[in-house]
Amino acid sequence: MIVGIIPARGGSKGLPRKNIKEIAGFPLLYWTIEAAKSSKLLDDFYVSTDDVEIAEVAKKYNAKVIMRSPELARDDTTTLAVLKDIVVNKVSCDDVVVLQPTSPLRNHDTIDQCIREFQAGEYDTLATGYYTKIIEYASHQNMRRQDIKGFFYDDGNIYIIKGKLIRQNRWFGDKICRLVLDRELNYEIDDITDFKIVEFLLRDRLKEGKQPSGIYDKLKKIKLFAMDVDGILTDAGMYYTEKGDELKKFNTLDGKGIELIRNIGIKTAIITSEKTKIVERRAKKMGIDFLYQGVKDKAAVINELAQSLKIGLDEIAYIGDDVNDISALKIVGLPITVKSASPENKDIAKLLVPVNGGEGCIRYVCNMIINSKK
Repeated sequence: MIVGIIPARGGSKGLPRKNIKEIAGFPLLYWTIEAAKSSKLLDDFYVSTDDVEIAEVAKKYNAKVIMRSPELARDDTTTLAVLKDIVVNKVSCDDVVVLQPTSPLRNHDTIDQCIREFQAGEYDTLATGYYTKIIEYASHQNMRRQDIKGFFYDDGNIYIIKGKLIRQNRWFGDKICRLVLDRELNYEIDDITDFKIVEFLLRDRLKEGKQPSGIYDKLKKIKLFAMDVDGILTDAGMYYTEKGDELKKFNTLDGKGIELIRNIGIKTAIITSEKTKIVERRAKKMGIDFLYQGVKDKAAVINELAQSLKIGLDEIAYIGDDVNDISALKIVGLPITVKSASPENKDIAKLLVPVNGGEGCIRYVCNMIINSKK
């Protein structure tokens, strides 16, 4: 039995709370969970943590959680000690695949490639990494790089270890596979600079379809994108003229995004509890297909649209930021919210847009829809 273990301690020092820090719209931990879930060769996988919040995030994305004791969550605790506790006391397995959340660029294909290599070569240990030409300064007289022998550096992306070695307190055995990966997969996150580099690469891989995601699978199915107004198309601010006339501030990026998804056949709808001429004019300018104002039951409107368009609820995305959007968020295939949303909405949403309402969040989702359909 091959079991994946995702070690996710709560007390990271270089980048506090990094395992659940938002990256490319999701907690860092999400990307490793998605890769493990999509693997064809892992028999099962678990998130190991000492942190209640991390455990809740893991459960939200349908991962099994093993809570570890405080003694196994200290700064000087080794991954090997955590693994030994698991294989001796909690999970029966033959081989353990270690998947650290700090390497989010790894996808399920990479996991399965490593497992196949491990099994085909009958190895007892595998580590991913690269050969480096690093040598200490002042230890040589300007030696040419090509003359430096170098060594294999394990990048922390994937380790596979025989369970019997772990029980013997051994991190590696006698037959080791040193597997070289594509350069971009060697990046891991230790500090904020690493984080920025990896986020850029992650977004790029998503656009190129190299980073499979359950969310992107949902985006591919979308035929209707429905949205709230205040706190989504606007910043939720209330603006008034000297005469007391109400004003709203919209973002032009959103209008362009709606135009782009309309060009590929996606229908759009605005569903708002308020009723104003401002929203009517803005909807008309953006070319919104369906406008519902003064709505008390947004879920009922979503159901009505599904019936009239002859589409399933799983083909509808809805974005809303406050509690009056919850009924709609609960029934659609892809519930979405924004950085500035209420905690209740964030708990329900499957996609958290990493910007606030009024800052181009609709354009962000539209870009994701377009990229998912390429």
